Amino acid sequence: MAAAWGGRIGARGFAAAAAGAGASSYVDEIRILDEPAGEVPRWLAGFAALGVEEEDGGYCGVVEEEEALPAPMVRAIGCDVYVGYGGGVAVERFVAWMRAEMEMLGVPCVVADRRRCRDAPAHAAACAAMDVAVVGVVLVTPASLRNPYCVEEIRMFVERGKLLPVLVGLGRADCNAEDVVQKSGDLWERFGGHLWKLYDGAEKDWREAVDALSKAEIAVEVDAGNQRHRLIDLLEILISRLGRRAMTEAVRSWRAAADPELPFLRNAGFVGRERELLDLEAVLLGGARSRGKRPLHLVEVDAFGETAFLNGVVCISGPSGAGKTELVLEFAHRHAQDYKKVLWVRGEARYLRFGYLKLADQLGLAVGDDLSLVAAAAPSRKRWIFHGIESDSIAKIRKELTREIPYLLVIDNLESETDWWDSRPVQELLPGACERSHVIVTTRLNRLQRIRTFTLPNLATPEAMLLMKGMRAYGSQDTIVLRDIERNLRSVPLGLALVGAILSSELAVSPAQLRQEMYDAPYRAPTWEEKDEPALRDNPGLVQLIDACFALLDEEKAGLGTAAAKMLETSGFFAPAPIPVALLAVASGGGGADGERLWKRMMRSLHISCASLREPSNSSGRRSAEPEALEALLRIGIARRCTQAGCVSVHRVFRLFSLKVGSSQAGLSTIRAIAAGASVKEHADHVWAACLSLFKLAPAVAVELPTQELGQFVTRLVVPLAAHGAAAYSSYGAVLDLLTEATDVVRAEEERYVAAPSRRSGGGSGDLDPIVYHEIVRSRAELLKLRAKLMLRGGEYALAENHCLTAIGILEVVSGEDDPETDAANEILGHILKVQLDN
Repeated sequence: MAAAWGGRIGARGFAAAAAGAGASSYVDEIRILDEPAGEVPRWLAGFAALGVEEEDGGYCGVVEEEEALPAPMVRAIGCDVYVGYGGGVAVERFVAWMRAEMEMLGVPCVVADRRRCRDAPAHAAACAAMDVAVVGVVLVTPASLRNPYCVEEIRMFVERGKLLPVLVGLGRADCNAEDVVQKSGDLWERFGGHLWKLYDGAEKDWREAVDALSKAEIAVEVDAGNQRHRLIDLLEILISRLGRRAMTEAVRSWRAAADPELPFLRNAGFVGRERELLDLEAVLLGGARSRGKRPLHLVEVDAFGETAFLNGVVCISGPSGAGKTELVLEFAHRHAQDYKKVLWVRGEARYLRFGYLKLADQLGLAVGDDLSLVAAAAPSRKRWIFHGIESDSIAKIRKELTREIPYLLVIDNLESETDWWDSRPVQELLPGACERSHVIVTTRLNRLQRIRTFTLPNLATPEAMLLMKGMRAYGSQDTIVLRDIERNLRSVPLGLALVGAILSSELAVSPAQLRQEMYDAPYRAPTWEEKDEPALRDNPGLVQLIDACFALLDEEKAGLGTAAAKMLETSGFFAPAPIPVALLAVASGGGGADGERLWKRMMRSLHISCASLREPSNSSGRRSAEPEALEALLRIGIARRCTQAGCVSVHRVFRLFSLKVGSSQAGLSTIRAIAAGASVKEHADHVWAACLSLFKLAPAVAVELPTQELGQFVTRLVVPLAAHGAAAYSSYGAVLDLLTEATDVVRAEEERYVAAPSRRSGGGSGDLDPIVYHEIVRSRAELLKLRAKLMLRGGEYALAENHCLTAIGILEVVSGEDDPETDAANEILGHILKVQLDN
């Protein structure tokens, strides 16, 4: 048996896998059906091989009544594209993917390996499809040239001018009959010879078929590293030949959207982990090593007797900074072409569910809810309605991931096995039977239930030294110092990479100087608590290294280290998502300004383009302090550029360090920056982060806004965020909690403002500032109106009426009975009352 198509194999390795599998017997040949071979009667096996589905979704190969037998022939006669392939594990995945994409585009097609057609009706259906097809696609591997059916298909479609060859592991230059016969070159030395004898036909006919491949006007050459791009090329050619211009835009949009799918560019400094990458490739993509011929270097965690793992799902476990994300990122970059898309979800507890539902945008699915609908469930089940709507949306995404189209889903930094919002198990998000798609989870947890879990081992000493040295040459004395630094850092790859970035930066520091700066750093051990991050609490060397970074920056330029530390602290209040440079710069520079001056400065700064980190602050060309500090963080490796334009990211260990040693002032300036310049459409994750801190939904540091700013924040961001989450993604679990907490906080702030003269205009006057008071109470009315709509959607009529009446009472006082906002609230109340009467 041939090795499966997986791992880092080139064209020849690809061809070898395809050819070896092509010579297998009927028992080992490919089926792209879901039913096991034993469930298909022998006299229907040929029909099943066509992969033809009945209208009810079942496969035509499994029937109970004789009337269903003509269905394969009907489907064959109506096909536009015939796809013939000679079998082999190497091409099975690509063929299934191609067929699924054509069916999504509405192109009737028949896919057949005619060697498996064991009776006359099956051969007749295949031949009928070949006769009527507008385009004949033939997948050709080295082994195909000994397959009589493949050669016949090539000759037939060449004669009719319908051939579109797909060369798998071959180039057109390789398709020379004389080279094949004479076994010329490495490829044909193994697979060549007098294949026309195996073809069992005339040598002249065989030579004509082989030479026709090299002379084909258009041919698609597929290899292990270009599957996605070549499939897009193939679909564009098919659409052009079929004359279906309406489908062209769909394929072009896929090509255009295929690039910005990973959060970071490929790490040019990635060191080691080659064995672990090969192990991951073997586990997910198959190969000799997955069949036990060589032990895995990834250490599998004991499953305590658990044997039923989710197919196609693996977990990489390890402490913070061990390199889990970098390993998966490298794997994704190497194998992105094996999948239609790479889907990256951040696994932090408060963002996981929302991030997962947002995958619908990338998958082209509609998972939102129509808020104008009214639930019709029985009163005893009303509380489960929102749960069911959200579950249905999740089920749509799971179903898409179980189709024949391959996706790679990465859930990075999973924090818990249960959802933070409603305690549902995270396994509900994972597809149960991934035949083509794969899921990789990274986590600090020891293991996950029903998921095959591997522990990432430490870097070997040579790899650790290479990570610190890079391409620089050091003497023996410096090498000894670097080994001492490695021991102090406990060989944590995150710390080693930070050392390498510092030594290669413009700071011009030697290993000995860096070690001395670490020794001079403050001793922070007494400040750590049991609940703190173990990567910092249990690794004082890493903490000293981070402190040394800012000391070195201050030595380079006075105040630069302080500015960089402040920017790092500010980043800790953003969401674990790409952070816009403009927002980060404004937030880190707005701590000590007056209110009026601060808002003007923020709005002015947010209009500056963040495409470049070197923004001049005045006519002399001097750089502004914030981009300069950020540039310093990028140089020393604490911050990292993202693939999303104008955004950066900071590792969670560095963010936690800054929150531990910094002040709470950065939280207020961050929320003010988000309130001034963020939008729900572009910065939803960061608006969520601000809400978590502001409404005390388990924040790292609680933040409070002044009364007027709180009302503006709620009206401008909180209400649109909640409405968007429900209407676009059915994320009711988080939305309902957010609205409840926001209403309570706004009501409490309203009461405090009314009761405390110090909060009023003038700092002690007995009169309320009507503008501030109207702002805060109007924001509460907006929250109640949205809650009323959601309660009506969930069938909670009494709650909906109560919320709406409260909102109307507020608006009548602050805006008047004839105000448009009051009229809108009355319309909502009228609709609620009508629904109550109807039910």
